Amino acid sequence: MTEKIDLRPARTEDYAFALGLYVETIKPYTIAFMPWVDTVENARFARLWAPADTRIITLEGADIGWLEASDTGAEIFLKQFYLSPALQRQGIGTDVMQRLIVEWQARPIVLTVLKNNPARRLYERLGFAVIGETDMKFMMRREA
Repeated sequence: MTEKIDLRPARTEDYAFALGLYVETIKPYTIAFMPWVDTVENARFARLWAPADTRIITLEGADIGWLEASDTGAEIFLKQFYLSPALQRQGIGTDVMQRLIVEWQARPIVLTVLKNNPARRLYERLGFAVIGETDMKFMMRREA
């Protein structure tokens, strides 16, 4: 990939972009498991939006995705990872995840992924293994 992919700290004004991308990317998978009510999901997103733990993924300076991660002390929890559907399956997600793995190399990384989300294959290619599951999600972990 020759384009310039970067990660920048999220700002309060990134909220609308993050919410829009969240709905666009996760709603199609979520509705297989439960009803999606925009007002409920938008309110949930508003409660959980944490710009201090969030980075915006940019391509040639344009916002194309975002991720949220927290350091639990024992491990890094990758809470959210969204990339514009038009740019998926082009190596961008792999590039970003490989950067994070290097950045967090001394720590295990854990995440959850909806069972029907094809992103699971990306995580498996990068060394994550399923360590548990709920009705809707797989819990995955990559050792340091």
